[in-house]
Amino acid sequence: MQTERRSDISINLSTFFLKNIGLWIAEDSVEKRWMKLMLVFTTWNSMFASVIILRDLYFTLLYKGDILYVVTNLLTVVMGLLKICIILTHKNEFLNLIIYMQQNFWNVDYDFCEREVLNNCKRTCVFFVSCVTSIGICAMLSYVITPILENIGKNQSERIFLFNVWINLPLYLSPYYEILFVIEVISMYYVAVCYFCFDNIFCILVVHLAGQFRILRYRFTKLCNLEHETSEVTLTKHAYEFYAKLKMYIRHHQLLINYCKRLETVYTMIIFGQVLVFSVLICLFAYQGLLAAAPIARRTIFIFLLIGSMALLFMFTYGCDGVIEHSDEVALGAYSALWTTMPMNKSGRMLRNDLILVIERSRRVCCLTANGFFPISLETYTTILSTAMSYFTLLRNRLENADD
Repeated sequence: MQTERRSDISINLSTFFLKNIGLWIAEDSVEKRWMKLMLVFTTWNSMFASVIILRDLYFTLLYKGDILYVVTNLLTVVMGLLKICIILTHKNEFLNLIIYMQQNFWNVDYDFCEREVLNNCKRTCVFFVSCVTSIGICAMLSYVITPILENIGKNQSERIFLFNVWINLPLYLSPYYEILFVIEVISMYYVAVCYFCFDNIFCILVVHLAGQFRILRYRFTKLCNLEHETSEVTLTKHAYEFYAKLKMYIRHHQLLINYCKRLETVYTMIIFGQVLVFSVLICLFAYQGLLAAAPIARRTIFIFLLIGSMALLFMFTYGCDGVIEHSDEVALGAYSALWTTMPMNKSGRMLRNDLILVIERSRRVCCLTANGFFPISLETYTTILSTAMSYFTLLRNRLENADD
């Protein structure tokens, strides 16, 4: 299993970025101190970036600059800061979710069909995490390259930063410019990592949770299988064994339901914030990337951000939709068990009654919600995109009328 983990790109990427910001499982006291140091450094950089962008908003409003550009940057920075603050509030629960997944989802003996379900989850996570991470890195590189390209051929006093600083000091002269430029790049890196790394690990958690519900459905389906032994004596002999196995599966079902509730506790506010903000962000990214009168390098930033935000939104809604679908289908697996072949002795009757309870409980599907207001599914994805398109149309029409 350790070899498979090392070959899993999604786990490697998520582990790398979470270690970068200091939110991973420490194996010894030295690593624990290092994680604390990185966490402090990440928090400081996120707060520094927030202060810079808030000052930029204030002076942009004061001097009537490009408000939409600054607001777009502000929402992006604030989302990253809010995510890390929420995760820090639930730090122990967050790390325990990862530990539980390692111990109970991966380090388990599976048969061939169950292994195929796990491999399918792995491929899904690799696709989503690789796409979101690659687009995020491209957006970061675009942020860095844009001022470098625009500074070519300019005097020192005309040079620009990643984000406007608005301080009455000779910061545009060397070496102060280079020092502050590097500080902004570092801060931007940590804000960007906080923006997508928690969603990457969330994708892994929910996709594997949905996979566990699929495995449980398969186990219920195979519960009473006896191959070719169908005599009454054989069925009576095995009825007690099947009932003992059923109790084990019911406990597994309860653990998965509790795991979903724990995941909901950690991520519900993050999901709520993203659902509220993503429609506005996608609208602003689309405007800045497609319609704004800006250099191509700057527009490239927002094209990457637009693609990345849509991919990230699809990633977490797809995972949540999978949990809803496969937790509901556990009922089909319980009904498909060959309970009709069981004798009507004590174990057979108890098995039937407990299967009915499993079916009834499975009809109350597990789901991740936006702070309890509504469940997240692929329908949420289409709703947010529809709202973003409406905002985009209104913004374009308003700006066109203002120009006229």
